[in-house]
Amino acid sequence: MRLLLLLIIAAASVRAETIRFAVVVGNNAGRGALPPLRYAEGDAGKFARVLLELGDVSAERMQLLQGRQVKDLEQALLRVREQIDAVKRTPENRAVLLFYFSGHSDGEGLELGNEVLPYSRLKGILAGTGDVRVVVVDACRSGAGYREKGGKPTEAFAIKLTDNLQSTGDAYIASSAESEAALESNEVLGSIFTHHFVSGLRGVADLSGDRLVTLGEAYRYAYDQTVSRTVLLPAGVQHPTYDYKLSGQGELVLSTLQRANAQLILPPGTERGVVTDVLRDQVIAEIANASTRELALPAGEYGVRVFKSGQSFGGRIALNEGTRREVKWEELRQLSNSVQVAQKGAFVAQTITESDRWPEERMVGLSGGIVPAVAPLGLQGAARLSFDPRLSAGLSFALVGSHTSRGTVSESAAEARVGWRYAWRFGLVWLGLGAEVGPSLIWQQTGAGVLFSFAGIAAPRASVRLLVGGPFVLTLDGEAAVALLSLDGKVAAAFRPSGTVGVGFRF
Repeated sequence: MRLLLLLIIAAASVRAETIRFAVVVGNNAGRGALPPLRYAEGDAGKFARVLLELGDVSAERMQLLQGRQVKDLEQALLRVREQIDAVKRTPENRAVLLFYFSGHSDGEGLELGNEVLPYSRLKGILAGTGDVRVVVVDACRSGAGYREKGGKPTEAFAIKLTDNLQSTGDAYIASSAESEAALESNEVLGSIFTHHFVSGLRGVADLSGDRLVTLGEAYRYAYDQTVSRTVLLPAGVQHPTYDYKLSGQGELVLSTLQRANAQLILPPGTERGVVTDVLRDQVIAEIANASTRELALPAGEYGVRVFKSGQSFGGRIALNEGTRREVKWEELRQLSNSVQVAQKGAFVAQTITESDRWPEERMVGLSGGIVPAVAPLGLQGAARLSFDPRLSAGLSFALVGSHTSRGTVSESAAEARVGWRYAWRFGLVWLGLGAEVGPSLIWQQTGAGVLFSFAGIAAPRASVRLLVGGPFVLTLDGEAAVALLSLDGKVAAAFRPSGTVGVGFRF
């Protein structure tokens, strides 16, 4: 009898399955005077594609809605409920529903053209649909959708969830906090959050190396990259949020890299890499750190652009089915800053010769600090406007101004400089050593009038450049400048060490 019972339990376990369903929605249009989004519908296509390829979602259980109305979405949600009910007629089966939306939101609902599906209505339809429901919303103020449950921006992700037979509940992920905008990027042709979430599912987020990307790993990676890419943008930093009510242990696996049709490995030393599907003219994934160089992709033709030591290199790579293809540096050509890996379905490349080389990663910087006055007036406030044609070794140009006053006496200085800098890159940090020289005009105003002096400046310099996200750079400079000037017919030297901190813009 005991043996028979064990056989019955074993047979039930064999029959039991975890079956995944997905409803993926993208809509570029919003209500009223809102400008249309550029990439929301494309983002939905990318998300659906990665679930079909790596997420164990079959085509008959995937519903992709692009540019559709609220009634279409409600019908799709009711249709998936019917599908799940049919699967659940076998009680041992477990059903996981993945819902994704990219588009406009007013914080109260999802906007599809001029219509709105309130979050309360969405939650009502989803309630009880399957055993586990994972909702991902990439929209402005999307963190407000579940705010009554305490959703909050955080880099941690401690949900306990697995595909085992005991897991039930809901997980809600939003691309932005309650009062924040969700941002799109021209470079990756998509929203910043979805771009990195999908890249994570293609293997970049698999920091454990087990060839599985869990919900927690994908969220952590997308959170880190979204925050770092938006921290200094004028629209403000974007913080993804999460909320959950789940029971069970472990974590839900969202993508299985062993299911990949093929694998693409970027060359060693790559600091950042962007991969474009040439046929679709679509940026499909990005590697944004040096922890992994491998992406799970379908067979096809890809434009690859990689960044190393302030330079970028690109090429077109054919990836055959069932292969694990490693890109070699010799297959890539150096690119100018204006060249894109894919443009209207065609790869564009340019070989840069020494005669026309104008390096990428130019930078304009504005910084402020302090410097000693020539007269015994203490410290001056200083401002510096700089232009570096290269972040790596090369020329530098700067305009420097300073001023201080004490009582009826004031001193001001204006300098024009040219310099040379050696630089070394360590991940996101450039360290530089060099020197600058140039003329300076110093004028001192007292009750007796204004005294002008011309001087020459020589300034050994040390610099730090931190690439903090997007085109923005945090700058920190120190120098030990010496000014040679004429005082009362004699040449005198004034030691003027200074330090400045500021921000730069790469282009």
